[in-house]
Amino acid sequence: MTGIRRAWALDAPTMTADESFVLTGGGSAPVVMPLPAFLVEHDLGLVLFDAGLAPEAAGDPSAVYGPLAEAFQAVFPEEFRLDRQIEDLGFRTEDVRHVVLSHAHFDHTGGLSHFPHAQGFAGAGELRYAQQPATHLAGFFRKQDLEAAAQISWNELPAGYDHDLFGDGSVTLLSLPGHTPGSLGLQLRQDGRTLVLSGDAAHVQRNISQTTGIPVDVDSVRALDSLRKLKLLAARPDVTVWVNHDPDDWQTHRAGGKQILG
Repeated sequence: MTGIRRAWALDAPTMTADESFVLTGGGSAPVVMPLPAFLVEHDLGLVLFDAGLAPEAAGDPSAVYGPLAEAFQAVFPEEFRLDRQIEDLGFRTEDVRHVVLSHAHFDHTGGLSHFPHAQGFAGAGELRYAQQPATHLAGFFRKQDLEAAAQISWNELPAGYDHDLFGDGSVTLLSLPGHTPGSLGLQLRQDGRTLVLSGDAAHVQRNISQTTGIPVDVDSVRALDSLRKLKLLAARPDVTVWVNHDPDDWQTHRAGGKQILG
């Protein structure tokens, strides 16, 4: 038998936006969003879910992201660099065998340059769209990150298909398109507990509970279907859905520290 040994929600930089940015029809209250990456130690190798901000932005996000960092009040301490956190856990970046990309927005792709050796997994059409996005959404994609992504060997998950990564039910990639064409979530199962990481299919829990998307979803119809999928999963008694940008979920699910399984 194989399975998950341990999993960590790594310390995350933050950006701040009005609620209306993360919930269509929301108000002006500020939401301080973690920009997370998750590391999973499986018997068959390390899996990274998302890659956060670029390492060269640590300590001075404006130097890399410019006005975008200033507009979203980015906070990125040096010790939150992805490579340093992986090393602090006793691994090397070279030990990461699988990289799962929830989608290709800049706050999820910054650390891809560390993993040219890894096998990558992305949703259908995601990386192609990232090269030529709709004009009003182009600012969410960073050229340097896409160049780093081009060094990785990618497997594309067909839309509507969920993929059991190791064939043992412990790590499953979830198709959740709509926010971007190939948005993915990640389902982790250990000892009868199932934890679903939403990626950006939802930004706050109210996206799911109200089945309400966000203004910058690429395909609002598919986005709502993905929210319904998350809502059905959350209704199961054995499942916890963690909305990865939701600051309240972050506080709840990391209450015991960065190790979340094992």
